[in-house]
Amino acid sequence: MAAQENDCDFISSGRTVIPGAVIEEYNEKHVHDPIETRGMDTNTWIWKHPEPEASYVVSADVARGDAKDFSAFHIFNIDTMEQVAEYKGKIDTKMFGDLLVNISTEYNDALLIVENNTLGWATLQQVIQRDYKNLFYSTKDFQYIDVKQHLTNKHNAQDRKMLPGFTTTSKTRPLIIAKLDEYFRDRSVTIHSKRLINELFVFIYDGNRTGAAKGYNDDLVMSLAIALWVRDTALKLRTDGRELQKQILGQTLQHSGVYTQDDNAIPEGWSWDVNGNPESLT
Repeated sequence: MAAQENDCDFISSGRTVIPGAVIEEYNEKHVHDPIETRGMDTNTWIWKHPEPEASYVVSADVARGDAKDFSAFHIFNIDTMEQVAEYKGKIDTKMFGDLLVNISTEYNDALLIVENNTLGWATLQQVIQRDYKNLFYSTKDFQYIDVKQHLTNKHNAQDRKMLPGFTTTSKTRPLIIAKLDEYFRDRSVTIHSKRLINELFVFIYDGNRTGAAKGYNDDLVMSLAIALWVRDTALKLRTDGRELQKQILGQTLQHSGVYTQDDNAIPEGWSWDVNGNPESLT
């Protein structure tokens, strides 16, 4: 009642970006304590250790380390979209870059996505200096994502007008928020973090704006939204391309073509039908 009187009950007022009933469902069904906590601040939470054949994505949001905002990252299994690890803490940008490289390497050289707004560049510089091989790149105007670039990580970003990381702008923010909403409504993502649930409870509509309510933060929510959007664009393009190649190859191998081998001809001979009359080629 007190929350409602002070306009703080975002669930019952319908102001949360993710429907309140969905957040409550996730909280009851999926949230549980991590199996391991790491670091001096114990802010790295692990729910599942890397599986040998699995592919992972690490999505990070960078803060200065001494303000009200937090640096944060998620690790998801790309195929199942289950959260396997998470970090939220106050750490300087260089140390955060080292942490990202170490954890990404541990999780089978995961695709590393770092938001490059302002302070993100300092963290990205540390990642690049350590020559991490699976860093995500996107175009400056964000009209498309170059899949080959972020897979091979060739250092020709200037020639191809590529930038390391993901840029959150007035153009991209609605896209990633819409993808966040879609995944939760469809129950297509599995999260285990109580910290993330707490942020979702205060991630609200404020007029035409979406974001954390005053006095709260949304670092985990935004890094999650970026991961979901990239997974359904760049990574989906890669998967679709591979499946198309498999289909084309399969059809090529199964297709018998115009010519058929003549078992009665001399070895290495071929025959075909011309107006009902067999002709052979040796």
